[in-house]
Amino acid sequence: MSSSKVWVNKPVDSDLLRYFVNQGFFTPFLAQILINKGFTNLEEAYCFLFPQLTDFVDPFLIPDMEVAVKRIYQAIKSNETIGIYGDSDADGILGSFILYDFLVGLGCKVEWLIPSKEKEGYGFHAKFLPYFKQKGVGLLITVDVGISAGETVNQAKALGIEVIITDHHEVINKPNTIVVSGKLTPKTSPFYHLCGAGVAFALIRALRKYLYEQGFFSSVEIPQIRKYLEIVGLATLADMVPLIGENRTVTFYGFRDLSSPSFLATKLLLENSRTNGVVSEEDLFYRVIPKINAAGRMGSPELIFMFLKEKDETKARALLSNIEEINQKRQELEVEVLSSLEELAKKEVEKYPFIFLAVENLPKGLLGLIANRLKNQYQVPTILISIENGIGFASGRSPEGLNLFEAISRCEDLLIQYGGHKYALGFQVNLEKLDALKERLSKEIKKIASISKPEEEVIYIEAEADLTELLHPENLKALTYLHPYGEAHHPPTILIKNFEIKEKFLLKEKHSKFVLKKGINEISAIWFNRIVEDERIRLVLGQPFVNSYRNNLEIKVVDVR
Repeated sequence: MSSSKVWVNKPVDSDLLRYFVNQGFFTPFLAQILINKGFTNLEEAYCFLFPQLTDFVDPFLIPDMEVAVKRIYQAIKSNETIGIYGDSDADGILGSFILYDFLVGLGCKVEWLIPSKEKEGYGFHAKFLPYFKQKGVGLLITVDVGISAGETVNQAKALGIEVIITDHHEVINKPNTIVVSGKLTPKTSPFYHLCGAGVAFALIRALRKYLYEQGFFSSVEIPQIRKYLEIVGLATLADMVPLIGENRTVTFYGFRDLSSPSFLATKLLLENSRTNGVVSEEDLFYRVIPKINAAGRMGSPELIFMFLKEKDETKARALLSNIEEINQKRQELEVEVLSSLEELAKKEVEKYPFIFLAVENLPKGLLGLIANRLKNQYQVPTILISIENGIGFASGRSPEGLNLFEAISRCEDLLIQYGGHKYALGFQVNLEKLDALKERLSKEIKKIASISKPEEEVIYIEAEADLTELLHPENLKALTYLHPYGEAHHPPTILIKNFEIKEKFLLKEKHSKFVLKKGINEISAIWFNRIVEDERIRLVLGQPFVNSYRNNLEIKVVDVR
């Protein structure tokens, strides 16, 4: 069977391989995988493969963390009302909830607000400051938002409200206030890639430690925070941040804790997503996280927050029913909007190195989702802009390898405001500046990287193995521990040799499944959306994964020869 794809073995330094095998006691198979994931240090490799809760690093290494917890402690002692202002995506809502739940557990009076992105657009908006003032809030903490909102911070100060910003987006102009962000640490630090909820969790860890040192828990039980990892893990996967540093530890434990959830909301979400008590990444990415995001995208982020904090099961189920109805409407609207933009998108990629569409009154909450779908379809940076009352509200997504944030930052003078990440961002722009923005962005994107598609698709092989190696107990255990996969931590691509095809059959008339056999060893392999007619398969390139329903190792086929 011929393949049009190019297979390339990733070279592994032979001395480093021997070091991992002889000194680290890894199998050659595991050593290849870990080295190809970038590890050259045995301790770091072990910490990644087998994380421990003790791997969490001192949160006070984040700048402004100490002054932040001291200010919160002051608020607790003086019985101030604390406000929480969160972003309306999954990361922001989940992060806001864990901070709220922790502070309420300490006996604090907390007011919260998560504005609708559909109605307001992204950002820390000054228009909501009077609401917090009316509620008696003296200290306002943002979650997953605010890193560029210097003017809003100044207006809050004028109203007598102190602000602590917790955020993880790129720092453009740091507001003149307390700012807690992993982005203010070195890029090599374990905090740099934390999502918004991850930053909130670091704040909780630091606050609990500081309160303990002050004797706050001398007469009350120290609150347990392990339970929050199932929530923070969901947020980390939802926000597509790299699963390295603390994100690896968060998702490792959060993923496993979901098998026996601490919170009623996560328990019901998993039950209604038909996971049957066993969780896989696919369940979270395609069945659970979209429901959390949908309410925020459709203008009702408060529903998710209320659902998360609800302890009465009957009421929680009613809220979840509303959330699922909203998700259904979101799916229908998404298909409708995507269909209306398809022809426009095709014309864009014929003329420009990106998709740049400005349309009257697009649903703001769906801009990022639809931009991501078009980006995936055409593999070019995509910016969608909803025009309302002379203002363009935009969301952009970019393929891996092209820093769209860098491109947009070079157009700062044309924008009202902007913020985001390397591959995901948002901005606002006046209508009369749209043409100039499009022209300059086109030039900047061409400068930053060539987006021409390669003539041949290249697949990199990270390790070679036969069935006996794959099913070796140590390798099998390690492959189980590698879950969950996500951004910057993808399943290893393995070349499997020396087998015969025991049987082959079709699933749902579009997926090929075959059983690889060598001696007494057998592994099922499935090639999604491919029908294989040829029986003469001698080599399989695939990604090993643990089937969460059967609890056995299977292969997701990438290519065959």
